[in-house]
Amino acid sequence: MRLLFALALPVITSQPATAQTAAAPSAAAVAAATAMVEAISPKAREQAGLEAQLTNISRGALVLRMIGNSPRVQAAAKEKKAELEAMLGRAGAIQAEALSPIFRQRTNAVRDATIRAYASQFTIAELNSITAFYKSAAGAKLLAAQPTIAAQVNSQVNAQYAPNVEAAQKGIAPRVEAEVKKMFPDQPAAAAKP
Repeated sequence: MRLLFALALPVITSQPATAQTAAAPSAAAVAAATAMVEAISPKAREQAGLEAQLTNISRGALVLRMIGNSPRVQAAAKEKKAELEAMLGRAGAIQAEALSPIFRQRTNAVRDATIRAYASQFTIAELNSITAFYKSAAGAKLLAAQPTIAAQVNSQVNAQYAPNVEAAQKGIAPRVEAEVKKMFPDQPAAAAKP
């Protein structure tokens, strides 16, 4: 789905606000755009990704992301791991129940908006050509290789810049802590990271 968003973003964001008054794409253009989007990001894969996301939410991943840096939570993770995990599961289940219908509607809306955006920007012949490319051996290889390439790029860039980021953070830590202490004078100093 990331590829779908990445491909759709330039088309969607480049439209001026007045473009909404343009004629709706034809049914044939929508059908061709649907085939193209399906070739790039199959709906079944998007649904599986959504289900995985909702499973993580139901296990408390969002809650943990919100509170995980708290010293109290970190202490509880060491001292009361089972209780913390149970609380995260309960809170996560509440979040998943509330967010699931919204996320499902949003996923469908994004796909529909993406299809319509492509249908309005490309001719049917162009859409068919793009679809043919993604169904070709080279297109299939591109789609299959993208996660590996993205991981490789991230790893390389992180390895290259992580020491600089860490050094910069260490350098500004006293100034940041001073600012925090102005508002929270009783806040303990952050532990130095190795």
